[in-house]
Amino acid sequence: MNKFTCIIIDDEISGRIVMKELLAAHCPDIVVSGEAENITEAYDQILDKRPDFILLDIQMPGGDGFELLKKFETVNFDIIFVTSFDKYAINAIKFSALDYLLKPIEIPDLLSAIEKVRRHHTGSKNEKDKLIINLLNNLDEKEREKKIALHHQDRVKFIALSNVTCFKAESNYTHVITSDHQKYITARTLKDFEEFLVKDDRFMRINKSEIINLDHISEYSKGEPCLVYLTNGNEYEVSRRKKTELAVRMRK
Repeated sequence: MNKFTCIIIDDEISGRIVMKELLAAHCPDIVVSGEAENITEAYDQILDKRPDFILLDIQMPGGDGFELLKKFETVNFDIIFVTSFDKYAINAIKFSALDYLLKPIEIPDLLSAIEKVRRHHTGSKNEKDKLIINLLNNLDEKEREKKIALHHQDRVKFIALSNVTCFKAESNYTHVITSDHQKYITARTLKDFEEFLVKDDRFMRINKSEIINLDHISEYSKGEPCLVYLTNGNEYEVSRRKKTELAVRMRK
């Protein structure tokens, strides 16, 4: 059995104890090679132990888990984030194709995250680094050129939000349509995208099924039905209750 080493990073000793007990009981191939209660200790531990992955609590005094990642020029280890409910952070993590566990930790969720670490172990270190860079950019409110990471065939594809013209719902899936007519499908729901984009004023949900990029509107009609025409030639209908909002936002 191949062994995988990890470091548990959590400011609460009870959290570290619970995690060690869960790993010992359910993941016999995981060896806890270190633990830390703050980002300074964690940084030293990672440099010294060189773990295969870390279990990283996001909320910690003296600097959160994201501050720890910023200390590394390159990230060549896997990360499983551990957090209490933080919608904004969770959305950023999900749309960067990374894993997280929500406290209190459920065993099936832990096993699923650990299995992904096992599969990713042979993956490109450069790809891991790109995922982390993308996450940190998505968390930076000043960073305009944000990207979403989508699983496409056997790869992770990074799509700049500025190139996305529309997110279109289809059942529990979403089609991501770009300015050059590329279309990607993801298991994320339109509601997931709406929450992720809440702080991005370029995007607006215009009806039950579609979120569009206002920067790509070439023209729109004010009559009934109200239609928007995008730069890639696609057109979409705006629901009646969204017409006023669209007119206001287009005047900005």
